[in-house]
Amino acid sequence: MAAREPFRSLFIASIGNPGRLRSTRHSAGHILHDAIAPLLRSELPPVYKTWYSPSFMNESGVKLLRELETFKRLDHGGAKRSTLVILHDELEAPLGKIVVKHGGTEKASAKGHNGLKDIFKRLGNKKVYPQPSSFTGSVGNPALSILRIGIGIGRPVSRSPQDVSDYVLKNMDVRELEAIKKAAGPVVQLLVEQAWGTERENPTPRAQE
Repeated sequence: MAAREPFRSLFIASIGNPGRLRSTRHSAGHILHDAIAPLLRSELPPVYKTWYSPSFMNESGVKLLRELETFKRLDHGGAKRSTLVILHDELEAPLGKIVVKHGGTEKASAKGHNGLKDIFKRLGNKKVYPQPSSFTGSVGNPALSILRIGIGIGRPVSRSPQDVSDYVLKNMDVRELEAIKKAAGPVVQLLVEQAWGTERENPTPRAQE
C-alpha cells in the first residue's frame, strides 16, 4: 500500500519585532514559534517550513511574501495545496489563549494589527492571495489558504493608543512566557490536522489555564 500523501504543505511564519524588542508582548508570535519548533520535527512530515520574520512588525509583508513564493515553488511530497500559517500576538485575548482564524481580511478583520495588515496588503498587491469572489477551498485549487494563529497577551485597562503601545512593547515576564509555551501542544496538533486535511471547520484550541 502506498504511503498516504499529506493534504497541505505549511509555510509557518511568525511575526514580531527584532533585536531588543524580541522578547516583548508584541513578539509573542516569535515566542510561540520557539515553543512549537522542536515539537514539529517529531509530529509533522517534511512538508513544512518555519520562518521568523526579521522585520519590524509593520514591515512584515515584503520579506514574508518573498520567502512564501520560494516555498510554493518547491515540491512538498505530494501535498495538493499550500497554507500560509501566521503566528502573531493577539491583543484583547486572555494571556495564553489561542485564537484561530481562517483566511485574510475577507473572512475576519485584522483588528488594527499592523503586521497582519501589511501582510494582507502585500499578498493582495501581488495577487498571491485571491479575492473573496474567486477564492475556493476545494481540493486541488492552487490558491493559497491562510491560517492565522494568535496567542493572547491581554491588554491594559486604558484604551489610550500610547498606553497600548507601551503595553505591547514591554518585555514579557516569566509567567507570561510560560503561558505562551503551554500553548505549543494544542497549536502543533492543529498544524498536524492542517497538514493531513483532518481539521474541524472552525478549530479553536485553547492553551492550558
